[in-house]
Amino acid sequence: MSIFRKKFYKKLLNDKQNDHVHTPTDSHLNKDPLKENLQENLDSIMQEFGHSSDFVSRKFILGHPRSIYVVALYIDGLANEDMVNELITHAHSLSLESAELLEIEENEKSYIENTFNLTREMVSTVGNVIVVTDYRTVISSLLNGNTILLFQGMNHGLIVSTLGSNYRAITEPTSETVVKGSKEGFIESVSENTAMMRRRLKTGKLRVERRKMGDLSNTDIAIMYIDGIVNDKVLDEVKERLNNINAEAILESNHIEELIEEKRITLFPTVLSTERPDRLSRILTEGKIAIFVEGTPFALVVPNVFPDFLKSTEDYTSRYSISSLIRILRYITFHFSLFSSPIYIALITYHQEIIPTHFLISLMAQREGVPYPALIEAMLLEITFEILREAGVRIPRAIGPTISIAGALVIGDAAVSAGLVSPAMTIIVALTAISNFTIPSYTLANTTRILRFSFMIVASISGLFGVALGYFIMMAHLCSLRSFGLHYLSPFAPFYLAGNKDAILRFPFSLLEKKKKANTFKNE
Repeated sequence: MSIFRKKFYKKLLNDKQNDHVHTPTDSHLNKDPLKENLQENLDSIMQEFGHSSDFVSRKFILGHPRSIYVVALYIDGLANEDMVNELITHAHSLSLESAELLEIEENEKSYIENTFNLTREMVSTVGNVIVVTDYRTVISSLLNGNTILLFQGMNHGLIVSTLGSNYRAITEPTSETVVKGSKEGFIESVSENTAMMRRRLKTGKLRVERRKMGDLSNTDIAIMYIDGIVNDKVLDEVKERLNNINAEAILESNHIEELIEEKRITLFPTVLSTERPDRLSRILTEGKIAIFVEGTPFALVVPNVFPDFLKSTEDYTSRYSISSLIRILRYITFHFSLFSSPIYIALITYHQEIIPTHFLISLMAQREGVPYPALIEAMLLEITFEILREAGVRIPRAIGPTISIAGALVIGDAAVSAGLVSPAMTIIVALTAISNFTIPSYTLANTTRILRFSFMIVASISGLFGVALGYFIMMAHLCSLRSFGLHYLSPFAPFYLAGNKDAILRFPFSLLEKKKKANTFKNE
């Protein structure tokens, strides 16, 4: 080894010995410190995993002529095997340097520390390296796909980032398709999702706070917001509600959604979910907060108001005139999906005088052979359609669309021919189902499906008066809802002029506020 290299390594060793030891935290695992005895450390860690077959330990020797026993620990399938092999190869390359450093350090303890620090420097070319001092962090790091290096005679270890890239590739979103817009969608990796947002919002004010949740799942959670735009009170409330979650396993974003909602006894969603980075970018610029959950290709957004669930990404990729027209159409189809069948049942059962005479004669002629009242007829068709819709989701994709269309046509035509249902009711139910698909939010669409059955029963009992009373109760319930302090029906109730620029109508960008904070709507 040249004199220059000896001086370099000597300085490197001194610097490493003075480095501050940074240790990640994880609250629920064992906090006992590592021992200097390598076998004791290995036995304790193996006992934690119960000698599981996917827990891999690879022992090797560093140093010459003095030998230092080292073990590399990782979970098969979580860690990248090629990176682990490269890591061990880099560590083996220290044998010659360790032999020549023996001339500098006579003390065996110093020799081990020098080898530890040189190993730390050499393997940094493989991945990020962090010093670990306790079993808690060792277990947590292994479960995150990292590799742990433990040394005989050292009560410190090394965490080397060797996480394998086993997630699916970035593809087009399946639940929020658009004609004009980005074809990029979130995947199940929190790191990749936050990186996609970084590529779209290139500002240092974009903040990401990561944490782990679930005593068993130890799931990665990331909170994202733009500093200076976000409402600090809302941000503190979000963090507090997340801290109050005490769950053994967080396996899906819906777990978080249900546990942080303000009023859980409601059919209406108060937490928005999206799998589109372009949509989330615009939402964050309005001062809202996103929550990513590992293993879920959706980002949760809070706070939200009712108009947010009827907005689509395409509203901002088309001209404002077209976007406004389509958004008005969504409000109409939302009400049509909710009330078309109940109103038809009420008219046929109680309010026949409202229907024009010629049309009423035609309807009565169609229903002449139908043996059931209008409610049973509508329920039969609605339930049949729900069965077909659910079957279309479960059937293999190759035959799913064919079976769904053929089933609907054959069953519908046969039911009309057999006199079980009338053609008019078939048309009403079909238009209701189609209208339901125009709602951008899948959760809100499901809410209308459930409420529609309730309104149908009320209409069969008390006609249009019952429907009107039910609508009044629903609106009163919506007025009582809050989403992290925001009125759910803002900016309609209470009315707020600035918010109406992007509620039902989409005003031109020149008239929209450049930054719409989360507290734009009146906050309590």
